[in-house]
Amino acid sequence: MSKGLKGLAVKALLMFSVVLVSACGAKDAGLNLTIIGEGSVTSPSGVDCSESCAATVKLSPPTIGNKLVEITATPAPGYTFLGWNNQYCTPDDVCDLKYTGLCADQLLCLTGFIYSGQRVEAVFVDSSLLVDSGWSELAVCAILGDGEVRCWSASQDEVEQVPALNNPQQVAVSDYAACALVDEGISCWGKPNFLPQEGPTVYPPLEMEMLGSEICVLDQEGVKCWSAYGTRETPEFVDPSNLRKRSVETPEFIGKEFCVDDEGAEVC
Repeated sequence: MSKGLKGLAVKALLMFSVVLVSACGAKDAGLNLTIIGEGSVTSPSGVDCSESCAATVKLSPPTIGNKLVEITATPAPGYTFLGWNNQYCTPDDVCDLKYTGLCADQLLCLTGFIYSGQRVEAVFVDSSLLVDSGWSELAVCAILGDGEVRCWSASQDEVEQVPALNNPQQVAVSDYAACALVDEGISCWGKPNFLPQEGPTVYPPLEMEMLGSEICVLDQEGVKCWSAYGTRETPEFVDPSNLRKRSVETPEFIGKEFCVDDEGAEVC
């Protein structure tokens, strides 16, 4: 091997060694946690909060690329956990927070990775007051026993500005809008360009979910969907049940969609 090639090989080995060493140790990352209501959030990565707190989590080695930190919500006695306000969470009480790793030197990652902090809200409500609730990654709403509707939004936007509602019975929420079943029908609020418009007549009892600016209900007549752009077409169903929204990841599509069960099959 020529001296030039040997020199390049030594440099490459040194570069690899620096990257390896920088990745071997645990890294610290910040977590800004807001707790609504009564409950606690814990994590084996170093979180144990029974009220709002700023915590430091330990990212397990190797600290290369993105890392996941598991956090768990535990309601206090007499309380119900409604969900998290964070784009990486589901309504489940366990959330895998994603910490994105960026090269510290913005080039070859020779000095390791840096990780930006995460912000998350955990929403708990008094079980004796809870009538119904709705969840999305960035907003949570609840109908309480006295007819009050409360919403908690990660961006503290118009979703939290709940209007006067006449006998709210059910609620659904997307990231930037929410809708409630009231005596007059469906009433919605939130960011103007996300508000469903010109909805059909609905006949309770019904199931209701929202995605983006679109709302779907399953009432006595079947599945009905509409959005900020008017009525949306739905497939032909025979006996639909269990309206829900779920995450989908296929080669053709990554996102969320509405689904029902129909004659023993899932239709989305």
